[in-house]
Amino acid sequence: MKKIALFLIASVTFVVACTPKASPSATETLIPAEKRVKTDNASISAGQVLSTTKCVKCHREKDYSKATYEELRPVLASMVKKAKLDETEIQQISAYVHSKAKK
Repeated sequence: MKKIALFLIASVTFVVACTPKASPSATETLIPAEKRVKTDNASISAGQVLSTTKCVKCHREKDYSKATYEELRPVLASMVKKAKLDETEIQQISAYVHSKAKK
């Protein structure tokens, strides 16, 4: 009986620990809203450099023109933590993605 209880506790703990965490608030706090994205050429160019140096390490270049910037914000929020971007880099990558996104 103890073995079954321990197995169930361990199983539940494992499942809960491995479940992806959905945090819509991360999108709101990490990634600027469309109206707050910088649109200057310097930010966009810096974002392109970041995309080719940090993003392409793990996966190929994305075609951002198939989705709007607002649709891409949750994707950006999940990726900036993995890429370990600081606030300036988040602004730059957001500017680049915004410039390429479907209008």
